[in-house]
Amino acid sequence: MLSLIKHSLSMIIKPHTLDNLLNKTDRTKKEQFDLNMVYVDSIITLEDLVSRQNHCYKLSIPSDICTMSRSLSIFSPLGSELIGRKVGDEIHIRENNGKLCWLKIISVEKSSSCNS
Repeated sequence: MLSLIKHSLSMIIKPHTLDNLLNKTDRTKKEQFDLNMVYVDSIITLEDLVSRQNHCYKLSIPSDICTMSRSLSIFSPLGSELIGRKVGDEIHIRENNGKLCWLKIISVEKSSSCNS
């Protein structure tokens, strides 16, 4: 999972990633947002279903990414996959090294703190 996060900080936006993200935001209407849904500026706690470790990230737009924080770009593979998902959803995503990563959304918050 670490390689997935490192890649998200230095990723060049690929056309299919941007297209996928725009399609998701079109389908996720603002009035349908609820406290359990992931959207920009959400604080998300993910459980790695293999290691059983929890990881906490703030989903951000690229201009708000800070390498000192646990920020995750909406344009990264994981970030774009999280948009519109809800607590309890499981995500299967391939890391840069080809390893498949199984994650589950444990919580979604709108706070400014992140405990990992």
